[in-house]
Amino acid sequence: MSVRMMLFSFVDPEREQEFEAAFSKVRERVATMPGHIRDELLRLEGVSGSYVLISEWEKREQFTEWLESPAHDSMTAEMRPYFVRPSEMRFYSLRVPSSRG
Repeated sequence: MSVRMMLFSFVDPEREQEFEAAFSKVRERVATMPGHIRDELLRLEGVSGSYVLISEWEKREQFTEWLESPAHDSMTAEMRPYFVRPSEMRFYSLRVPSSRG
């Protein structure tokens, strides 16, 4: 089953729209990587600037290989200026797939 990386992040609340636009561009580039399935961006309701980035991959090793590659830095550079403090990365393995695809 697939693995999901969840990145708990905080961005400048006054620049949320710019960050979301940058995420959309980054997501298109990441979609070309082997093993990548999909990405989502969630914003915590009632807490400006609080986001969870979810990236689903066939295998954790595929994500890790991309994360440690020079391609990662160039592909995600557009988003980095918006983060106001370090993010926390967690991995979850899919146990029961969605019945709605």
